[in-house]
This record gives sequence, C-alpha cells and structure tokens, in this order.
Amino acid sequence: MASYNTSRLVMLYLFATFLSLGFIPFEAHASSESFTFIEFNIAFVLGLSLPVLLIVFIIKPKPTIKKRLPVLLTLALLGLLYSLSFFPKNHLYLSLIFSGLLFQIISYWSCNYPVIDKASAISFKLKNSLFIALFSIFILLLWTNFISISMAWLILASLQIILTLSYVWLSRQTSREVNVRSISLLTINVAFATGVYFWLAGSLSLNLLVGMSVIAYLLAMANGCWHIVTTLITRENEQQILATMPQAQISYDPTTNLPNYQYALSLFEHSIAINDSARYAVIICKPIDFQQINSVLGHHNSDILLLQLAYSLQQSIVNNTELLNFSTQESPVRIARLQGLHFLLVIDVSQTKHNENVIIEQLCKDLALAVPGPMSFKSFSSYFKLAFGVAFLGKDSLNVTEVIAYAEDALLQAEKEQQLVSFFNQDIALFNQQQLHKMEQLKLAIEQKSLQWHLQPQVKVQSKQLISFEMQVNWQRQDNELLSLDEMLLIADQSGDTYALSLQIINQAFKALVELQHLNLAIPVAIKLSDQSLLEPDLVDYIEQQSKAHGIDCQLLTVEVQEAILLMSSPQAKASIDQLKSLGISIVIDQFSGSYEALRYIRRMAVNGIKIDCYSLATATAGSSDKAIINALITLTRKMNLPLIGTNINAIAVEEMFIAMGGEFGQGQRYSSGITLEELPPWLTAWHKQYPDQA
Repeated sequence: MASYNTSRLVMLYLFATFLSLGFIPFEAHASSESFTFIEFNIAFVLGLSLPVLLIVFIIKPKPTIKKRLPVLLTLALLGLLYSLSFFPKNHLYLSLIFSGLLFQIISYWSCNYPVIDKASAISFKLKNSLFIALFSIFILLLWTNFISISMAWLILASLQIILTLSYVWLSRQTSREVNVRSISLLTINVAFATGVYFWLAGSLSLNLLVGMSVIAYLLAMANGCWHIVTTLITRENEQQILATMPQAQISYDPTTNLPNYQYALSLFEHSIAINDSARYAVIICKPIDFQQINSVLGHHNSDILLLQLAYSLQQSIVNNTELLNFSTQESPVRIARLQGLHFLLVIDVSQTKHNENVIIEQLCKDLALAVPGPMSFKSFSSYFKLAFGVAFLGKDSLNVTEVIAYAEDALLQAEKEQQLVSFFNQDIALFNQQQLHKMEQLKLAIEQKSLQWHLQPQVKVQSKQLISFEMQVNWQRQDNELLSLDEMLLIADQSGDTYALSLQIINQAFKALVELQHLNLAIPVAIKLSDQSLLEPDLVDYIEQQSKAHGIDCQLLTVEVQEAILLMSSPQAKASIDQLKSLGISIVIDQFSGSYEALRYIRRMAVNGIKIDCYSLATATAGSSDKAIINALITLTRKMNLPLIGTNINAIAVEEMFIAMGGEFGQGQRYSSGITLEELPPWLTAWHKQYPDQA
C-alpha cells in the first residue's frame, strides 16, 4: 500500500508542476506578445495531457481502457482550440468538425464498457459503424448546406445521445462503478452539446465555449483516470491477499491446471479475514451428463475435454474483477477445481446496487454461453451444458465449508429441476433434512424388517395363464406416505442401504417360491435389483446360499436389471450377470428403450426377456408417437424371438390395445394390484375359478 501512496504523491506533484507552468510569468515576452485565453488553454491542455497519457501507456499490466481514447480526445480538443485561435475565417466549420469529434469520442468512451444480456449481441464493429455513420452524416450536412449549421449540430447531438442512452440502459446491470462512469460521461457530453448549440445561436461567448470544452475534456480524462486507479487498487488488493498466503499451500489440479480445493478454501477464508466490507456469494458449477463421456472415452481422454472446458470458463471471466482471484501470477485465475466435476467461483456483490440474484444469474448465463460447442476429441464430439448452485456467505451460513456445501445442494436442485441456476434456500435445507430423516427411517425399517411385501402376477394377456410373479415391496412411513421400490432405492442409494435392501428382496423371493411350491405351482418369481447391488461381489454367493437354505432351484428366480447397467460396459457388472446365468437364473431387462447400444448388449449377453412400460397407452391416441414406439418394440422383440412383458397394464382398454399390437405377456393392476403371501392361496383359488382353463 505504501508503494501505491508514493505513486499517487508523484502523480500529484507532476500534475501541480504542469499546472503551475500556466501561471509563471515570462518577462522577456510579456511586453511583446499577448497571451490569449485560447492560447492559455492550449498550453494548459498540453501540460496536463502529457503526464496522463504517459501513465496510460506505461501501466502494466494494461488496464481495461483503450489507449486510443485519451489520445484522440486530446487531439480533438487541441484541434478545436487551434481552429478557434488561428483560423478565424474558417473557424466555424473547423471548430464544428472538431467539436463533433470531441463530442463523439466522449460518447464512445461512455459506451466502452462490457455489456450483458441483449447488448452482448451488438458487436464492436456495429458500434463503430454507427459512430462513423453519424459523423459522416454530420459532415455531409455541413458540406451541402442542406440545413442550417445549428440544425445539423442538433441532429448529430440528438442521435448520438439516443444511441449512448440505449447502450447505457443495456449495460445497466454490469456493475455500479461502470454505471456511474457511463452516466457521468453522458452528463458531461449533454452539457457540452448544449453549450455548442447555444454558441451557434449567439447566446454563448467564445471564451465560455472554450471553457466548457476544456472542462468537458478534464472531466472525461478524470473519469478515465478514475478507471485506472480503481483497477490498480483492485489489483493491489488481490496481490495483498495472495502475498500474505502461505506459499506452501499453493497447489493446482493436474487435470485442469486450476487451483485445487484446499488452496481455494484457504484463500477464500484468508480473503474474508482481511476484507471486512466484502459480501461474498459462492457459485458451484459442473458440466452435466459428463459421466457418459467418461464411459465412452475413458477417464484419461475425457480429462482432455475437461481441460478445454476449464480453459474456456477461465478465459471468459479473467477480467471480471468482482470475482475472487485464486492466482499469485500476473494473470488472474477466477475459478478453482473442487472434488469431482465441481468448479468454484466466489463473487463479491458488495459493490453492486442491483439485485444480487440478477447479477449472479447473468454471470452464470455468460459462463454457459462461453462453453464452446461442440467440444471434440479425435472423432468424438459433445456439447457441454452447465448447471450452477449459489449460496451466500453470511446470509446462508458464516462457515465457508458449510456455504460451499449449501451451494452444492443448490446445484443438485438445479440438476433435478433441469434449471441453469438454483439459489440455496431454507426449502432446500428442509428438503435435505427430510431426506436425512427418510434415510434414517428406511435404515430402521430394513433392520426391523417392517417393509410390506407383495406379489404381482405376470400373465399371458390373451389366455390369462400365470407365467410368473414379481416380488414387489412398499414402505409405509410414519407420516402415512407410501413409497414404491424405485423411490426406496433412491433413498437407499444415498444412505448406503441398497445392498441390505436387495438382500431382503432376495430372501422374500425365496420365501414366495417356497409358498408357491407348497401350492403345487412351479412358476418363477422375478426380483428387481439396483445397479449398485449387481456390483457387490457377495451377491451371487448370497443367492446361492438362499437357494440351498430354502431348497429351491435357482432356475425359478428371475433377476430384472435396468438398461443402464448394460450401457456402463462395466466388467464387474458383466461378470455378475454371467455368474447369475451360470446358476440358471433368468435375466430380464427392465424399462427397455430399444436403443442401438442396448440391442448390441442384448445380443452379446443373451438375456431371457425384456420389459417395456405401457403406461402411456392409457392416454395414447391413434398415430401417437408413444403407441408407435411400443408397437415397434413388440415387432422387434418378436423378430429376435425374445419374450416381452408389458408393465402398467392397469385397464381393459390398455390390455386390448396391447393385444392388438401383438403383445403376449403383461402385468399390472388389470390382473392384481398386489398379493401378500398370506393372501396368495385364496387369490389363486379365485383366479382359477375365473379362468378355469388355466387351472
């Protein structure tokens, strides 16, 4: 900070020295020459502009200010003053041309800040073209004398002010500092344009016009210097934060070359400790659907795409000084790598006067647009989509680690709801607490074996012959909420109880097979196992043990697996399926989609059947896509000589439609909503009475 104060004193000294030159009398020339007011201002501008321009050119690294603007502004003002002083006959036209240049350069400067949303589509070429076109029209009006000089000036000033106002309006959400600078320059320009108009009308003296021109120039240059100083202060604050960081902690992620979690966390905490006025928001982002790229390319190759993504994100925000800098190098780094695919950004929203959520949402939109697409590796290409979660330090929590965790919770919510950005709130916190409560209750229900088990029949839809049962389970929570197996598996995946739940499903299936054997009905029982359970090395051994313990042949057991387990190409999953098949267990693919990848795996693994969901047939109309897809799948499985079971056949109309398409096997509430083991004997008796030919 001391170096900055020294530099500021030097600048003030140089400024005072050049300013004083205008007031020092030179006796040798005072008696022979008159020093006019315009000449005095020329000397004053020359003396002032040189050190300012020198500062603009020597500052490194370069601030976000175009060097040509202060240079052109100085030349335009000097041209105006010289035309008024040394070309009295033609001073009107020359002075108007230089006044127009001065007016347009100040206007251009007020539009020289980054804009967002709709204005981001306006390229710099278009903006430059509009400014050049306006000035060319002004010159043409002066040259042709088609209208009066004052009217020509009024047209230039009005159109330019409208253009500048529209640009300032579009960039209003950039930052408070940018808004103040843009509006200040616009106000200066309006005052200058008004002064020139009154001078042309004869209501303003020449000296007042000169004074107004110099004042407009000084205020515009001061505005630029303000930009330079704030940039330098921001850089010095960042360097001060980074300089006091223990250097041993600095480490980078080898995949993305970004700062890693531990270093980013320590720097964030350090920044909070030394900057009391800051108000930080934590933004966590991740590329969604990246796991599919991993499965296709492998981790090593997909890391190359991840590096491209990290570079694109970093380049898009490198000049955003409101974001925390995680680097000690000359070029700032505004993003860090967390665990997995999560990336961290920290923004200081204390300087904005706009709604914090709007500013952050716009930042997230800009980041999403910064992702190039498609990103390619060799012959593979993919579009990356980002999701963002946001939490505020102080508002949501005072603990940095907790705020990051809250932002990750909000990110999960954004993924779930397929939104770009999600802000953490107490509803999410309440949902997470409810999920934790559900996980605890489910764990207890599994331990106490208090789940509700029932069988759903699978039949030949035309003859109503029983071909098998599916073991299903429900869970009646304490608040009377009834959860299905799919909902239970989602909770069990989070609590780590998936395998324990699967073991109970297997145990109940063998109990059902024993009961069916007592009833002289030797038909299979199907069970649904999660992907995680199939990856457990002890699963096959447990099934074999239960088979021996209950005296039931494994050939009467059918295991239903999700199509996703086939697409994982996991050697461990394939080995588990092969072991199950070696025991004589049938493998059925649940919720089959008919995709090309799934068909390849079906041929390779020789599964025993597939299941498709017929729920959409209840509302399907003639020629609907859902009906066409199911019809195509039925035809496809027939050609492959593969049994197909339609699920969710809950009404007679759905059954008739399914039969008309050629469907043979089905299950659903049309046949039974669920039968407990105690209800099985009377249900079978009633079924055989209803369909005596199948007894």
